[in-house]
Order: sequence, then structure tokens, then C-alpha cells
Amino acid sequence: MSFSTYAELNQQMIVHFQNKEYQQALDLISREGAGFPKERPLVDYWKMCSAARLEDRAQVYQVVEKCLSDGLWYGEMMWRMTPSFQALQGDEDFERIVAESLALQEKDAPSKEPVLLKYLPENHSEKSPLLIALHGNQRMAFDTLPFWQESVKKGFVLAIPQSSQAMFKGAFIWDDLEASFADVKAVLENLKKDRSFDTSHIILAGHSMGGFIAIQMALMGELNVRGFIANGPAIPFGDAPDELENLLPSAHDRGLRAYFIVGEKDVDIEPDEIRAFAEKLRSAGIACELETVPGATHDYNSAYDAALVRALDFVNSK
Repeated sequence: MSFSTYAELNQQMIVHFQNKEYQQALDLISREGAGFPKERPLVDYWKMCSAARLEDRAQVYQVVEKCLSDGLWYGEMMWRMTPSFQALQGDEDFERIVAESLALQEKDAPSKEPVLLKYLPENHSEKSPLLIALHGNQRMAFDTLPFWQESVKKGFVLAIPQSSQAMFKGAFIWDDLEASFADVKAVLENLKKDRSFDTSHIILAGHSMGGFIAIQMALMGELNVRGFIANGPAIPFGDAPDELENLLPSAHDRGLRAYFIVGEKDVDIEPDEIRAFAEKLRSAGIACELETVPGATHDYNSAYDAALVRALDFVNSK
């Protein structure tokens, strides 16, 4: 079997794991993984998980030793939270490898200061509105800039924080919601010290999993924002519909506004789920729009620029 995209290979690996077919999974990723060199960290991660499930610790350590020798590290969350690695916790060789990986991570980024990209518009003043934009999972702050940079031309201060949760080198995630919320709140508090924007004109935005965080924080009232813009988002509250229902009245009373941007050819999202979620917001009286961008995928497309401008006008119009 051959795969035209890594996403197809990844999906088959998930199926093997769901069926507890760990040898088939290891055989598959060992055979096909080399065809996706840009996805090496994920390929090697699958190899380690498969070998760990087969209780082949030697192969787990062989894969990670090669990664470390090539300068590729994995974050502590991945080592500690991955179910496949639970039986390895406390093993002398495993703990040594974790320590080496974290040391390599610290060498790459010795500063403990959170990463924040900030862009100011022309004619910037204290009355400029603010857009806080969150990157997707397994990405860095700079990766998401193309989705949001048009906002600067529209007169917005653009702030792009990077999650503090490292999965591996070059890949940061928002999986721990409490930590994610804390990251975003800290960014806003630090920005307020600069007095570089109008605190009554703040929009929270995000792409993919960043959209998930933006939606949830805005609906929960975690930040005082006018609304949110979500491009190709994962949708929160799927397993907590009652919690969502309880949040909608207060979101409506705060005048929250919402804008969803969906790529017509985005196969990494569930468009029907997004449409249903948007309709639920509308039914609760929350101003909400959903725009489908022809030909666009989950990756950045220049057609997203015009959609963002319409989204900014809509959310900031109250």
C-alpha cells in the first residue's frame, strides 16, 4: 500500500492502534514513513509508540537515540502523557533519554520568556484594535502569521503567542486547556502594560486547534473580547453539550460575535460540525457568520485574506 499524503498514512496508523494491531502498525510506519521526510518527528513518534506497545524497548531507544543525535527533541508532555510510554516511566534508560531530550530542548530555547510575535499597523495609536491569533497544533507562532497578517493593514495590532506546550522541536500544542488559557491570559496582561491598543476592541482568533481555544475562551468569558474568528477550527464542547447550552445566554448578553472561515477543500476539519455549531450560536441570538472559501485547504491560501477582512469588520462592528 502506498500513500499520497502523510495524513492518509497517519489515519491508517490510527486505525491499527484502535484495533490493537501494533505489529502491523510498526511494519507499516517502518515501510512507508521514509516517504515523508518532512514529517519525520511524527513518523518516529509512531515507530516508538508501536515498538513500546510490542514491549520492544530496545527499538524505542534506538529510534529516539537517532533522533537526539540529529538534534530532534520531544517535549516532556509527549514523554509523560503518551499512553504507549506509561510502562516505560521510571525505567533507567527511559529517564535518561527524557533528560537528554529536555536538555536539548533547553539548548534550543534557553530563554524562559514566552514567545510572542507582535506587529503594529501604520498610524498606530492607543486606539488601535487588537487581534490575538493562535497557531494550530504542532506549529509555531510564526507558522500562523500568513493567516492573520492582513489584519495589520486593517489597522489592528496583531499579537501571536506561542503555546508553552512543546510536543517536539518546531511543534507546540494547545492540548492542556488550563495551561493554554493561562498562556493566552498572560499574553493579554503583558500587552496591556504596553498600552499599545484599545482594550475595548479585542478579538480572539485561531487556526485549527488554536480556533478551538479561541472559541472556548470567548464563549466562557475567559477574556473580555468582542468576539472570535476561527479558521478551520476544531470545535469544543462536543462531549459537553450541556456546558455549552449554559454558556450561550451569558455570551449573548455580552454581545459576543462569531465568524467561522472554512476552506472548501479542507479535509482536516468537520465542516458539518462547524455549521451545526454556528447554527447553535445563531439560535441563541449570537451574531454569527460562516464563510466558505472556494478552493482553500487547511493550509494558508491568499483567498483567506479577504475572508479575514470581512470577519474583522463583522466582529468589530458592534
